[in-house]
Amino acid sequence: MGAGQFHSSKGRSREQLVRDLMLTAGAVAGLCAVPAQAQTADNAQVDAQVQSDDAAGAPGDAIVVTGYRESIEKSLEQKRDSNALIEVITAEDIGKFPDKNVADALQRVPGVIITRDGGEGSRVSIRGLKPDLTLTLLNGNFIAGADSGDPQRSFNYVLLPSNFIASTEVYKSSEARLEEGGVGGTVILNTRRPFDLPAWSGFVSAEGTYSDTTEKFDPQIAGQISWKDPSERLGFLVGATYQERSNRELRGYTETWRWWSDRDADGNVLTPAVDANGNPFENDDAISYWPGEGVTTRDGTHYSGYWAPQSVNEEVFTQDRKRLGIQATAQMRPFDNLTVTSNYFRFEYSSNWQSNVLKIPEWGYGNFFTGPTFDESGTIFQSANFEVPAAGTECLANSPPCTMETPQIAGSYSREKQVSNTFETEVEWNTDSFDAVFKVGKTKATGGPSMRFGVASKPRLTITGQEQNGNFFSGWDFTNGNLSMEFSPELQDNIKNGIAQIDVGSTGSGFTNSELSQRYAQLDLVRHFDGFLRALRVGGKWRDMSIHRETGRNEWYADPATELRYQDTPEGAVARPEYFYDQPIGNIAGGFSANVYPGINFERYLDYINTTYGPSVRVLEEDNIYDLGERVFAGYVQADFESGPLRGNIGLRVANTKQSGITSDRLQYLNDYCVDGPGGPMDPNVPIGPDGNCQVLPLDQREEIVNVPIDQSKSYTDWLPSLNLVYEVTPDIVIRGAVAKVISRPSFNDLGSRRSLTYRSAAYAFDRGQFGEFEGWSGSGGNADLAPFEAWQYDLGVEWYFDRGSVLGASLFRKDVSNFVVPLVLDVTREVAGEQVLIQPYSTIANGSDAVSQGIELYAQHTFDFGLGAQVNFTYNDTSVADITLDGETVGRSPLVGSAKTQVNASVFYETDRFLIRASYNRRGEVVEGLQSGLNVYTEPYEQVDLNASYELWDNGVVLTASIINLTKSEERQHLGNDTDARFYRANYFGRRAYVGLSYKF
Repeated sequence: MGAGQFHSSKGRSREQLVRDLMLTAGAVAGLCAVPAQAQTADNAQVDAQVQSDDAAGAPGDAIVVTGYRESIEKSLEQKRDSNALIEVITAEDIGKFPDKNVADALQRVPGVIITRDGGEGSRVSIRGLKPDLTLTLLNGNFIAGADSGDPQRSFNYVLLPSNFIASTEVYKSSEARLEEGGVGGTVILNTRRPFDLPAWSGFVSAEGTYSDTTEKFDPQIAGQISWKDPSERLGFLVGATYQERSNRELRGYTETWRWWSDRDADGNVLTPAVDANGNPFENDDAISYWPGEGVTTRDGTHYSGYWAPQSVNEEVFTQDRKRLGIQATAQMRPFDNLTVTSNYFRFEYSSNWQSNVLKIPEWGYGNFFTGPTFDESGTIFQSANFEVPAAGTECLANSPPCTMETPQIAGSYSREKQVSNTFETEVEWNTDSFDAVFKVGKTKATGGPSMRFGVASKPRLTITGQEQNGNFFSGWDFTNGNLSMEFSPELQDNIKNGIAQIDVGSTGSGFTNSELSQRYAQLDLVRHFDGFLRALRVGGKWRDMSIHRETGRNEWYADPATELRYQDTPEGAVARPEYFYDQPIGNIAGGFSANVYPGINFERYLDYINTTYGPSVRVLEEDNIYDLGERVFAGYVQADFESGPLRGNIGLRVANTKQSGITSDRLQYLNDYCVDGPGGPMDPNVPIGPDGNCQVLPLDQREEIVNVPIDQSKSYTDWLPSLNLVYEVTPDIVIRGAVAKVISRPSFNDLGSRRSLTYRSAAYAFDRGQFGEFEGWSGSGGNADLAPFEAWQYDLGVEWYFDRGSVLGASLFRKDVSNFVVPLVLDVTREVAGEQVLIQPYSTIANGSDAVSQGIELYAQHTFDFGLGAQVNFTYNDTSVADITLDGETVGRSPLVGSAKTQVNASVFYETDRFLIRASYNRRGEVVEGLQSGLNVYTEPYEQVDLNASYELWDNGVVLTASIINLTKSEERQHLGNDTDARFYRANYFGRRAYVGLSYKF
């Protein structure tokens, strides 16, 4: 991987940077301020009215504000009073969070960007660093989650009902008392408690949502009630949210970009790979080369020395989500200075989804290729067409005649569920000079599919004497980044008339389920003083985490006694007309286009095989072990101080981490694929199977899986000092500074050196050579030597509180990063089964050396007395390029993966006693992603506009709400490489969504 493969494009970024700075400056000048959606503080608990008086000066003090304006003013007060650099978001009223999703609200604070799942915010990144480097805590503690069977450290906000949250704190600078683990930052979600609310207060709400991609209405209901006795000795709060959501995403994407070139007699490449400017790559070994040669069109034109994807795909992804959230909280105060709080949270998220995919792989280059178009450099395919020749000519004159295999009509179906349960109890003792808080709890999540299944078909018949083509033309084109496909208009009718076969080699099942749990206990002690030293804090926390993962598949047996799979029988290749939808899939609102889009009807397909073969059998890979433990002992000491206009804190946190457990290396030996021809394994005259491909050997004959247990024990200790300083230059101007060392532990997938390797025998490679298969090892694996992500971070900021609820500020930040994690794809030599073997390619992760992430945040916020207000912020983040080392050797250079250079957020709102309307704009700059085919993937800039409105119908608390999310119908796009955007990688349209609802507060 050479430096030229990693650096982001400078021309477009400078032009966009100027545009963003002008946008920010114009918004600030035009509206006299704007931004930060505030934050919550730590130890400074100052009366809200006093703070607003200090902030406002004389003229506006008598004005009483409520609703959204009140919430952002409270947030701003908490930001001002804190010792750390934080942002706060508070719910504008009980059960009424500013956005439809907690992550959507977070993206509006300076320096925060989000990734989306079905259009909803799912994961949070702070100051341009990837989501795994953001620590999310619920009431100060870790929340377990298991997404699609794959546990992650970063919390999936899709699980969390926003109406449970009272406030959200985003800590950008660290304090010793805060749990370690967030290099990007720490997000603390605070839920409501009965002693904080009036007795018998609560809310109920009902809402419906409509999406332009699904054209369906979905319901959501929620409610919460809180009670406490008049003496506040006992209180209870219960709440629940139930939501159904239909999600539909329209995705276009490519698979495995390769450099195609002719080769000499010894197999050496004749034309080495170059970028769009004609420059060779520094580390050519990392580039993915097509193992064959160039291609020739039907008219004899030959092409060699170019980039082309191995497959171009369009996908319609549909999903039915059901989400249930439950909160139960009890509080007791047996003595005036002793409070006991117990919380129970349950988050359920079920997802039944299916995808329908049209694929045009490289299969048609042999007989049907009629020609490509190129980009400006002449080295990157932008389109390719494939057409069946006229009857009785070319390959149709052969015996048997040729048949076109594209498009492959494929898809997957999954039923899955995630459940997260959290129990916690907090005992708090308060006196005038001493506070003690003891917490104990457990969080546990299970998740994954109960069944996941995939099937593929081809529009042709290959039965001897009955050969037929169901499609006569396939073409793809992504010129200018807009993917389109074209097929024969009669394709849908032909497959419904029986001209189709199941591709049994691409039909099967596989799933991963996981369980993630953590027990914890924490003690925090605070001694308060009246002098320069205001408080001395000491404490410790014990955390014991366990991670279990299991893999397997669902099988339908034609003969249960011999475990003969149905797809290994002739009947398994029959594509019955009822397996397909009666009409082509419609409502392609974005993402791609196609003149006809047939799809697999999984409901009918599964109904047939369940009726014919009985229910599926769940087959577990019991010797594929993944059981890890992570035990952390952490302690801290922190001193809070104040003298005149100067205040702050200084502290040290020490954390010892012990990792233990066993994982398995999964070795897959692909011994053969096709039934041999008369001349043996290398005879091309193999018997033809019922699906038109070669006759495939039964699964137990063509592959063998060996799982080798690996010990994953190790330990390390981190010393994490921190310092936060605040200086009030005047009553309205505050200067902040901070320095700290922070860490993030490797993701769960990267914790061990677990490997998944595949060996392709000579016989297998011969049978599958036309699909790019080759003899030898390939695969992926973790890195046992991976070190935690570390950084020294520095912050300096100034804030001018020029009016009530108003601020104008700027913050400079810098992170000196060590051991950041970079995904790699390269050829390596490793020991496998006692032998040193070449693995090509090998996907793994490695640590980068020292790098710098630095930038500036500009933000402003202002509200006028008549109800108009605005918030705006701009973040610029510049990351350096660093050496990447593997096995002690430098293997390339890379910027920080997951980093975005720019971000702009702007909101304008107008509020009266009954009415609120808000328009929000969000723009995220280009994001650097991991490596594919030896090049970085780049997520292109993304911008979105949302609208929110509410109107109080009557004085009894009934409110009508309405929202439009993604008003601009924006799409997410990616391309490969920094030299050009011509290598189309992915486009995703998740729709525009509208909400309307009623809520009642009592």
